[in-house]
Amino acid sequence: MTKIKTIYICNHSHTDIGFTDYQELALRQHGEFVGQALDLIEATDAYPVEAQYRWTVETTGPFLKYLRQATKGEIERFRHWHEQGRIDIAAMQYNLTPLLNIEQMHRTLYPLRAIRDEFGFKVEAAMQDDVNGVSWLFADLLHDLGIKFYTAAINPIRGARPKPFPGAFHWEGPSGKKVLAWNGYHYLFGRSQAGLGNWDLVDRLLPRWINELEADETYPFDFLYCESTHPVRVDNGPPDARMPDFVKRWNAERENVQMQFITVTDFGRLLVSDYDQFIGTQRGDWTDHWADGVGSSAYEVAVNRAAHEIVGIGETLESWRRMDGAADWNSQRADQTYESMTLFDEHTWGAYSSVEAPHSLFSQAQWNRKAGFAYAAAMEGHAAVAKAANALAAPLGTKGPEGIFNLGNLDPREAFKASGIDEVLVFNTLPWERKVIVEEPEPRGGAAPVGMLDTFFNRRSSWGGPRPYPEIRRVAGTIPPMGYAFLSLKAGVPAGDLKASGDTIENAHYRVRIDRTTGAIAELFDKAHVHDFAGKYQGWGPGEYVYETVDHPDDRLAIADINFDKPEFFTGHTDTPWRRETATRVSLDDATIYEGRASITVKIEAPGVSAATVVYALDADTKSVVVDWSIDKLEHPTAEAVFIAFPFNLKRGDFLLDLNGIPAVPNRDQLDGAAKDWYPVGRWASVSDGERNVTVVPLDAPLAHLGGITTGKWNRTLAPEGPTIMSWALNNHWLVNFKSAQSGRIPLRYRLTTGTGPTDAAAAARFAAEMAVPPVAMRDIAPTGKRSDSYFSTGPAPVLVSAKPGEDKGWVALRLQNLTHETQTQSITFTGQPAAARGADPVEHPGKALELDGKTLSVELTPLEIRTVLVRFAH
Repeated sequence: MTKIKTIYICNHSHTDIGFTDYQELALRQHGEFVGQALDLIEATDAYPVEAQYRWTVETTGPFLKYLRQATKGEIERFRHWHEQGRIDIAAMQYNLTPLLNIEQMHRTLYPLRAIRDEFGFKVEAAMQDDVNGVSWLFADLLHDLGIKFYTAAINPIRGARPKPFPGAFHWEGPSGKKVLAWNGYHYLFGRSQAGLGNWDLVDRLLPRWINELEADETYPFDFLYCESTHPVRVDNGPPDARMPDFVKRWNAERENVQMQFITVTDFGRLLVSDYDQFIGTQRGDWTDHWADGVGSSAYEVAVNRAAHEIVGIGETLESWRRMDGAADWNSQRADQTYESMTLFDEHTWGAYSSVEAPHSLFSQAQWNRKAGFAYAAAMEGHAAVAKAANALAAPLGTKGPEGIFNLGNLDPREAFKASGIDEVLVFNTLPWERKVIVEEPEPRGGAAPVGMLDTFFNRRSSWGGPRPYPEIRRVAGTIPPMGYAFLSLKAGVPAGDLKASGDTIENAHYRVRIDRTTGAIAELFDKAHVHDFAGKYQGWGPGEYVYETVDHPDDRLAIADINFDKPEFFTGHTDTPWRRETATRVSLDDATIYEGRASITVKIEAPGVSAATVVYALDADTKSVVVDWSIDKLEHPTAEAVFIAFPFNLKRGDFLLDLNGIPAVPNRDQLDGAAKDWYPVGRWASVSDGERNVTVVPLDAPLAHLGGITTGKWNRTLAPEGPTIMSWALNNHWLVNFKSAQSGRIPLRYRLTTGTGPTDAAAAARFAAEMAVPPVAMRDIAPTGKRSDSYFSTGPAPVLVSAKPGEDKGWVALRLQNLTHETQTQSITFTGQPAAARGADPVEHPGKALELDGKTLSVELTPLEIRTVLVRFAH
């Protein structure tokens, strides 16, 4: 029990890109707040030091935009007060959701390059507000960038806080690197809960919090630290001009507890210098409860998830061009594309009125802009792939004849004359040799978008829609790692292993039988392992559609309500009367075989949809089960959810999943208090009983319940009912900012594979990468040189390797991720001659030189480490 001597006040503006204002307005406002904070700093310079105003810039995204348009005088003014410690900069680009992939997480830290290198400002602290957590990869990344301190001001509505709360711990990331973390009160605490700045409230509200801390035997500190935003504009709000006079008067009139303004950086330094002996260490992912809200916009989330992969493909292709000496990569455009993806994945989502007034101009304008970030990233990504692929293809072959513009009066075969070229050029952007089955893109005669869209949205998928060319030719082949091959369409797809009859399909690996009553998988028989993996959960089978509503007049409030008098701000109800329904009518088309694929199409009638179809498919000699749902969603403004069930026939359920890019075991690899009721799956989730395992790749829908349906349990510890993965495909349970309802055609695509023994994280990650990262196919190019080649290849270590053009001219940046808990050495052998290699920090500042052995580079990675390496080539 320690007496509170000081109240430290951190003033800042909470960054919501949206919510209170249209997104572009919010971004501009945060730049305006910088000038207003400097005005207040200067106006209080003669105050006692404790009352001198201090301000922290919460996020770098809006701040860098401000710097880019600021005058030289404005920048020098900021520099003066920054060097005096009166205005601070926190390191995170925005307040983030766990939808970001590993490359995105790196790129959110690239504004630090500009802020430090171009402008010379110091940044050594980071903060995330409102969100319930952030990927533990950031503990590693922040450490590597010299960020020593991280604060979280969690909004606990529909969530939970880790312990100690409030309190500090050294937060250990996946590879063992650490950053000092403060787990603090909500960012509204200072003004709204403690009453600071308001003489009518402070003596009534503040004593409660001081008394609680002084009575808490686990709280060793003699201070209360609180963030303080504007009392009216609590989000996207300006500096609060009343606070300096309040602090000055308080300190003059009160002696027992003093107040003092502090920046995030200085607070971190204070903890290290005066209190480090009280601070322990915790390891694990700070999984965000608020991830459930992303289920409110399933279509756009899927668009952005696909954009993550497409943009990565484009950058890999551009890295190959740089190895060959190309210098026309547009890094600024790439930055803009990544920011569009991240602004969609940023936490705000929509207007504060999205549920209470969903059809208002304000709500619809904000959602339109939010969704636009995903669409912009997707289209820019496809354009980048088209540009890079065509540039790479140019020296490899001769293009067929160009077509002509067709108003619709010409037969398409006349407008786009047959080239006579039966070759498809296929690029593989994964670092291992890959067996593929690809579709021949549609003939476009060289017209934009040069066939690239067809590569990713094939003609039979939910994404593609009808096409004027019904013929689909497919070809199978092997593509070398990080390279290309020409495949002859005349070879087709050898499909002697395929069988199809009635409700059953088979290939060399599986026999899949569909239940004619439910439309689910009745049998998932692995021929090599002689085991049927199809299980049951609550009577549901793998692939089954489940529709959930709340059978109560309180609707959403019967799931969770809001009460700001409670420390946790809400009550999560455990007695919600759920109604869960499945298909009312099921019809199956007889199984068919076409172009190397055996498939069954199932149509259902069910609550929540006007129509829904699922295609179950097996490709020739491919150990993957395809489950492709397309649902025509009906708008339903009251609480609902859609699940796709994946129960498996295993003895128990041991789970391993791609959690924020890192292979993680639930509970063990999470902080206590991190989300356990639902998980934001990166590329894959797996379940095993020690003897066998199943890996599920949700291409579109990232949310999953592990072990059964866990909504409404509000557990701090996951306690699985069994070996079931429930894809939480969509929901609208939130009360604000997320969409109140969604409608239209929504694709929900899944890929499954099975194996023996416990789940191997590297094998699961490799399978998921092959499912998520499509090969790039181009038509009407006749090869004139090598029919296949690699730009580089990797050794057998269980390490993922990706590539991008370096930020500095002439360099290629490689990301290497060790997927195991053992040290690994990954070799990389280049086709071209590398001239130099260097280690680098996560934002590509060059480090120590790395030794090359001819054309081979070997890099050692500690367990679960992610490293950035720079390579330059001789030309």
